[in-house]
Amino acid sequence: MRADDEIECTEAELLAEGIRCGAFDPGAVEPAVQRVQAERGWKDQEDVRRDLSNPRDEADSAREADEHCHLADEVRLFLEGQGLYDIRCQNDEWVRIWVGAGDLVAVPARRYHRFVTGKGAALRYVQPHGGRHLLMQLYRVSDDRTRAF
Repeated sequence: MRADDEIECTEAELLAEGIRCGAFDPGAVEPAVQRVQAERGWKDQEDVRRDLSNPRDEADSAREADEHCHLADEVRLFLEGQGLYDIRCQNDEWVRIWVGAGDLVAVPARRYHRFVTGKGAALRYVQPHGGRHLLMQLYRVSDDRTRAF
């Protein structure tokens, strides 16, 4: 899924920005999570399920659509559903990454981004982390330029 005016970027360009993308078998997520945790020295993880017909889940998803960053890397391994990440590059332009089941995305710490859940009612991902407090959302001033839609 890509808009007509979007330009595809290479894996090397993403890595130069500190953004890591990969693929894994969503039927065998544990080995992939364990690899991420071992690489980063993390022990914690959350299994996140969102159903957009649930008002609380819809509110959580809406908060993620506003531009924000975290004190630590945000790593997600997607198991169900789809969505997109907009991530600010070092030159302040956006890079867009479409995600679905079997995709892994790692957004660098202190890098502004926003996440929008795709069409459909359900989203599920595993999020390994080094402490929940490091994933607290730190927002930029919200306006039409920083809001996803």
